Amino acid sequence: MGKVIRSGERVALSHYSLDAEQWEAMLAAPGATLPLLSCWADEHRVYVLLLKGDCPLMASTAVEDRRYLAPSSRFPAAEWGERVAYDLWGVEAMGASGEGQPALDEGVWEATWPLSSRPGPGGQAARPVPGRTVLPAEKSGLTGPLELSFDVVRGRVQAVSVNAGLAHRGVLHRMIGLTPEEALPLVSRMTAGGFVAHPVAFCRAVAQARGLQPGPGVRDCWMILLEIERMSVHLFDMARTARAVDAGLLATHCEHAREAIAFACAEQGVSRRLTDLVRCDGFRAGLEIVPLAQAVVSAMQPRMAQLRELQSVFAPRLKGLAVLTPTQAREFAVGGLVGRASGRSLDVRRREAGMRLDALRSTGSSEGDGAARDALRLNEIRDSLALIQRILGSIGMDDDEPAPEATQEGIGAAEGARGDIWYWVRLRHGKIEAVQARDPAVSLLSVLPDILKGELPEGLPAALRSLALSPSGVAM
Repeated sequence: MGKVIRSGERVALSHYSLDAEQWEAMLAAPGATLPLLSCWADEHRVYVLLLKGDCPLMASTAVEDRRYLAPSSRFPAAEWGERVAYDLWGVEAMGASGEGQPALDEGVWEATWPLSSRPGPGGQAARPVPGRTVLPAEKSGLTGPLELSFDVVRGRVQAVSVNAGLAHRGVLHRMIGLTPEEALPLVSRMTAGGFVAHPVAFCRAVAQARGLQPGPGVRDCWMILLEIERMSVHLFDMARTARAVDAGLLATHCEHAREAIAFACAEQGVSRRLTDLVRCDGFRAGLEIVPLAQAVVSAMQPRMAQLRELQSVFAPRLKGLAVLTPTQAREFAVGGLVGRASGRSLDVRRREAGMRLDALRSTGSSEGDGAARDALRLNEIRDSLALIQRILGSIGMDDDEPAPEATQEGIGAAEGARGDIWYWVRLRHGKIEAVQARDPAVSLLSVLPDILKGELPEGLPAALRSLALSPSGVAM
């Protein structure tokens, strides 16, 4: 598959333009299927962002007569991107897997295909299917609009349908025509679990497009901020999951630890959740990263033993909850903590220049249930503390990473607390001509019906909380 893609015309560092025959050959290529990170389309082209080893590989082809050969015929997780593209642009994926249900358009839009040059009249509001049980967004246990509908057979959940379209905010479209610096505040608030990770991935993509390489001081500052955010988000997810299974004592300790991190940040003169610290050229003026890191480490280290003891006590309550199998994790390219707890060892931190790899010890397991995810969250907090201290011991260490060729197009990644975040940007005259973001929630969304199949209906909120699915990261 990689060989077919590289037979196309190279238009950027990792991007190849394929003609219709090459695109078809890619989808039919023998051998292993490369993991799909993202699929999207506009009125003119369809794109897939894949992972070759630990490096991105991107292919695109022209949309002809508003149609294209569906990537989901080879990559099951591409279906969501195809549905979004049809709702927004009216371009149709031929031979797509799935039932072709709308992703975003609930039938109440004033016009269908609103971003296309030929929008159509608005549709009629969708009506619920009789006999289906619905878990509304306000009862899902998640901080965002995601709704489930399902059948109940012999007391167990079957045939789950996921409605995440209400989370769509049109953020990516609003970024078109802005400079990267003007767009950064939008990126910085993409998801509550990625106030650092989303802007870091975006800024790395912008730097590659401009032919720039952030210096070692900037690199290490971003790394430290990412690890502080990772600890805070892991504690939030552990607390939320614990509340769902009546483990109030563990939840309280997690909440207190997260508050200690927030207080340490505030004491050092930055926002409690590290918002607006990342800049395209580095970080906010006046940020003192060394004392901030030291304060956070001092706040967290004394709490680790108690958290570990409580986690082990309540772990049996999460056994067997929302199992993601290793096969599913590989097929749907589920990364991050959820993927690592199911035997998929992807961690994009390992490909970053200057990373102190000796601090990354957590490898997860292959059990893939709620207990495995919670145990791994605590192990990754331990690793984050060690990594921060390693960075402080050699901060700004030069690694002679060469600057990329300036092609006005770039791909950037960051390992957020909930998984790998990817941005692709194309610039024209210093402004954003095209942009795509991939949050880890997208790959999880594709396999969610399989994960939840067989769960007890009353256990769905706990399952969703354990998976830490972020609806705001699904439809941007």
